[in-house]
Amino acid sequence: MDTTPTTAAIILAAGTSSRMEGGRHKLLLPLHDRPVLAHVLDAVLASKSRPILLILGHQANHVRSQIVQYTGHTSITIIENKDYKEGMSTSLRLGIQALHAHSSQHIDSVLVLLGDQPLISARLLDTLIGTFRQTGKNIVAPLYNGKRGNPVLFGKSLFDELALVSGDEGGRSVLNRHKDEIATVEVGDVQASYDVDTWEAYQQMLAAWKTQHMQKRNNIDG
Repeated sequence: MDTTPTTAAIILAAGTSSRMEGGRHKLLLPLHDRPVLAHVLDAVLASKSRPILLILGHQANHVRSQIVQYTGHTSITIIENKDYKEGMSTSLRLGIQALHAHSSQHIDSVLVLLGDQPLISARLLDTLIGTFRQTGKNIVAPLYNGKRGNPVLFGKSLFDELALVSGDEGGRSVLNRHKDEIATVEVGDVQASYDVDTWEAYQQMLAAWKTQHMQKRNNIDG
């Protein structure tokens, strides 16, 4: 039996998109003809992170219907959070509880991701995992031009604390209690931190995507 330690991933995707005008679901907004959430799933699937827990809540059935190509993937487990209106912490707690049920797998850490951060990459996720294994720190977080952001990796010793968070947070209080246990990785690419909480932020992210892919095309042509 393989006893190699693994890093799980919890994707928090249950929120109500309350700041997005027009009743739009931010995770289903189109980006290059696919939903925002699909890009996050692609990045996690391309990374070393396993297993992957996707926590849905708001309009869960509709979200499932828009990401149907992922719902049967063997590495992805979808969990529905009935209490999603009580805040992000309810989704995090469900994810941590589910990890405890994966007793046959040697999970020693977890990446906590936001479902509305579509410009993150598998390379970033694997860098966080590699830093965790190299430094032995309990927490690894990315820096975007010096500012700490998401996603964040937590070691297994902090799982019980993560399971006790409350309100609309995804582990911030745990970070604050363990500041001396944090290793950081400077990403530099601020665009990777963009989320789509508001319509204006979505427009900013679209512009960043266009610029990013024009640069890639120019590099290929050059």
